Amino acid sequence: MLQQNNKWTTVILFLLLSLSSGPIVWSQDTTAQPLTSILKTLEEQHDVRFSYDATTITNERLLPPPANLSLSESLLYITQRTDVSFKVIDTRYISVTKKGSFSASRCGQLLDAFQRMPLSQATISVNNGSYRTSSNADGYFSIPEAIEGTTLQISHVGFETFSIDMEALDVDCPQLLMFPSVSLLETVRIKGILVQGIDQNADGSTVVNADDFSLVPGQVENDVLQVVQNVPGVESVNETISTINVRGGNNDENVVLWDGIRMYQTGHFFGLISAYNPYITQQLKVFKNGAPAWYGESVSGIIAMHSSEKAPKRIEGGLGFNLINANAMINIPLSEKAYVQISGRRSINNLIESPAYTTYSQRIFQNTDITNINNGASETNIETREDFVFYDLSGKLSWQLTSKDRIQWNMIVIDNDLDIVEEIPSSNISETNKLDQTSLATGLQWERDWSERFRTDIQAYASYYFLAAFNADLLSRQALLQENEVLDMSLQVNTHATLSEKFTLHSGYHFSEVGIANTQDVNLPRFRDYEKDVLRTHVLYSQLDVLLNDGNTLIRGGLRGHYFEKFSSFRLEPRLHLWQELGSGFALEASGEFRNQTTTQRIDFNSDFLGLEKRRWILADEEDTPIKTSKQASLGVSFSKESWFLNATGFYKAVEGVGSNSQGFQNQFQFSRTIGSYKVYGMEALISRKVNDFYGWIAYIYNNNEYDFPELQPSVFPSNFDVRHRLTLAGTYTWNGIKMSAGLRMNTGKPYTLPLEGNEIDTSGETPQIVYDTPNQERLPNYIRADLAAEYVWDISEQSDLKMNVALLNVLNRKNILNIRYVLDTDAEGAPVVRQIEESSLGFTPNVAVQWLF
Repeated sequence: MLQQNNKWTTVILFLLLSLSSGPIVWSQDTTAQPLTSILKTLEEQHDVRFSYDATTITNERLLPPPANLSLSESLLYITQRTDVSFKVIDTRYISVTKKGSFSASRCGQLLDAFQRMPLSQATISVNNGSYRTSSNADGYFSIPEAIEGTTLQISHVGFETFSIDMEALDVDCPQLLMFPSVSLLETVRIKGILVQGIDQNADGSTVVNADDFSLVPGQVENDVLQVVQNVPGVESVNETISTINVRGGNNDENVVLWDGIRMYQTGHFFGLISAYNPYITQQLKVFKNGAPAWYGESVSGIIAMHSSEKAPKRIEGGLGFNLINANAMINIPLSEKAYVQISGRRSINNLIESPAYTTYSQRIFQNTDITNINNGASETNIETREDFVFYDLSGKLSWQLTSKDRIQWNMIVIDNDLDIVEEIPSSNISETNKLDQTSLATGLQWERDWSERFRTDIQAYASYYFLAAFNADLLSRQALLQENEVLDMSLQVNTHATLSEKFTLHSGYHFSEVGIANTQDVNLPRFRDYEKDVLRTHVLYSQLDVLLNDGNTLIRGGLRGHYFEKFSSFRLEPRLHLWQELGSGFALEASGEFRNQTTTQRIDFNSDFLGLEKRRWILADEEDTPIKTSKQASLGVSFSKESWFLNATGFYKAVEGVGSNSQGFQNQFQFSRTIGSYKVYGMEALISRKVNDFYGWIAYIYNNNEYDFPELQPSVFPSNFDVRHRLTLAGTYTWNGIKMSAGLRMNTGKPYTLPLEGNEIDTSGETPQIVYDTPNQERLPNYIRADLAAEYVWDISEQSDLKMNVALLNVLNRKNILNIRYVLDTDAEGAPVVRQIEESSLGFTPNVAVQWLF
C-alpha cells in the first residue's frame, strides 16, 4: 500500500511540474513566432478575444512581447513592429486590421427602433467569422473592402440579434433599426460577481456561463452543479450534488431543468458527480426567489441548465479523461442551418482504480449494506466483489428551418449500475445484489419569430426515472425487490410580445401528466405492495416586464394559475421582482412569490436501497401527502463599481405541507408520519474584487431554520438543514497562462440528536428502543475544507488545444463529520448497547483531467 501511494504521489508531482513547465519554456523563447500564435497567447493571459482576417496577418512574425508587459503595452509592442493596428471593441473583444486598410465605403448606422437614438458598442460580425467590429458613439460602423463575406450578424445587449446582406451597406451609411429584446430583464447587470463567468442578471437570476468560466477550487472540470454551490444561498449539507439546498430548503424542493426538460436525477456516483456532461453544459441559471411565471413545480429553487447552442462552422469536439471518468463530444454542422451535437461519459474504474475513485468509494459506501457485507465476509466465509459503472449520453439536433423558425430535439440518458456478488466458495452458492438508477428524457421544441415584436416557443417532452434495488440474503435466500418509477410528460406553449420599448408581455399554457409508482416485493414470506398515482395539471400564466428610466428601473409582475384535475382545485401563484439602479454604483433588488409543489421525496431508512439511496419520489394525494406551498420575500442592495462588487440580501421563506417522512429524521421522529412546516430567515453577503489577473471573493450566509410539526413533541425545533453560519474565501489568479485557484470553506455543523444521558435504552417492551433527548439540540463539529486547482492550455495547432487541470480537494485531509446517528447493538455478553455511527466527508482527493479540444 505504501508503495502504491508513493507511485501516485510521483505521478501527481510530475503532472504539476508539467503544468508549470509550459509557460517557463514560452517566456524564455527568443525566436520569432507567427503573430497568430502570439495573439492566442495574449488571449489566454488576459482573457480577451482578437478578431481578424487571418489572410491579412499570416505573414507577420516577430519576437513575443516580454511576459511582464500589460495588455496595452503588448499591443503597442506589436503595433510598433508590424503592419497591424488594434481597436478595442469592448472589455473583451479587440479588432485587428492592417494599418491604413480601414475604409468607409461600406458603412451603416444603428438606431433604437423605438427611440431612434444611436446605438453604440453593438457587435457586427461577418458570417464567415473573418472580421468583427463595433458601432461608435454615433451608432456608425464600417466594413473594410478587403473583408469578404455575404452576410453580417448584428447584436447588442438588450436588443434582438439580426442579419443583413453585406450589399445593404454603401457609402451613404444606411440606417438600420434594432428592436428591443423580448427578454429585456435578462440583461446582465453585474458581470463576474464571484469569478469570470458568474453574472448577476436584472431578472433576479444568477447565471453560470461555462464558456467564460474561470476555475473553482478543488474541481478539475467546470461542472455547473459544483460551481453553483459557490453562490450564496446555494449549498449542500453533505457534499453531494443530489442534495443541493437553496435557502434552507430540502433538495426535492428544487426543480432541475435540462434544456427545458424536468429531470429527477442529478448525480452520478450516488450524488458525488454531476450527471450532466460539463463540456456541453453551456449555461446554468438559478432563481432563489421571484422566478418568472413560466417556472413552476418547486417551493425553493429553480435550476435551469442549457446545453451549448453555438452553431459550429466546422466539426468541433473533444476527448478527455480524469481519474474518475472518460468523455467524448462532437459538434457536427450538417449544413449552414443545421447541426448535431453528441456527447458521452463513462466511469473508468474497471480499467484503473485511482486514488480519487478509492476516496469517492469510501465516502459513499461507508456505513451502508455494502460495507456491512464486506465487514462480515470473513466471519461467514463469504467472498464479495463489486462492479460499479456509470455513464451518460446526450444528443441534440438544431435546425434553423427558415429565418423565422428553429426546431430543436434533445435527448439524454443517465445510468448508474452497481452489482455486489456474494458467494460461498465451498458450496458454489452465490447471489448478486443490484442497484440500478436510470433517467431517460427527450424533448422537441419549435421556436418562431412571427415578427420583430412577437415570438412563440412550443415544447413537448417526456422524462422517465427508474430506481431499482434487489437485495438477497445468501444464507436465508430471502430476497427483496424495490422500485421507484417516475414518468413526466409535458406540453408547453409560450408567447412573448414586445408591446413597446418599455413593456413586454409573456403568456402561456402548460399541461403535465406525472405518474409515480412504488413497488416492494418479498419472496419469503411472499409479499408484494404496488402503489401508483397519476396527476394531471393545467397551467395558465401571464407576466408583464416593465423597463423605465432609461433601463434603470426594471419591474416584473406575473401570475401563474394551477388547476389540479384529480383534486378539482385551483391555486394562484403571484410573482414580483424589482430592480432599481440608485446611482453611483448602487442598486436595490426586491422579490416576492407564492409557489406550489406536487412531487416530493419520501425517506424510509428501514427499506432503503442497499443503504445508498434512501429517497423515493411520491405524488401529493391531499391526504397523507398534501401539496406543498411556499411564500417568500427578499430585499437586497448591491454596489458595483470598477473592480468592486458588494451585495447583502435578507430573506424570509415559509413552507407548508412538509411531511416528516421527507426530512430524514434519525431520532425519535424517524417513524413519524405527520405534516408540518418550516420557516427560514437569514442574510447573504458577498464581497468580490478583480485586480488585473486576480479575482478574490468572500461570501457569508446566515440561516435560522426551524420546523413546526404540531403533532410532535416538542413541535418546534431546529431543521435538519439549519446550518447557521457559512463562510467562503476564495481567489483565482492567472500567471503566464497558468490559471490557479484556492479556496477555504467553513461552516457550523448541522443539528443532530443525542440519546438521553443515563437512560439511553428503554427495555420495558419486547424490543429495546433508544431513548432520545430533545431533538436537534446538538451540533456537529465545524466543517473546514481547503481546496486548490490549476489549469494550463497548450496550443497544438490553429484549431486544437490540449488542456490539463489538476485539483486537490480537502488538501489538508481534514476529517469533517457530515452526520451522526445512533443504532442499537449488543456487547460481548449480548446486552443491548447504543453505538454511535459517524459519516465523514471526502478526505484528501487529488484529481487530474486532460482534454483535447478541436
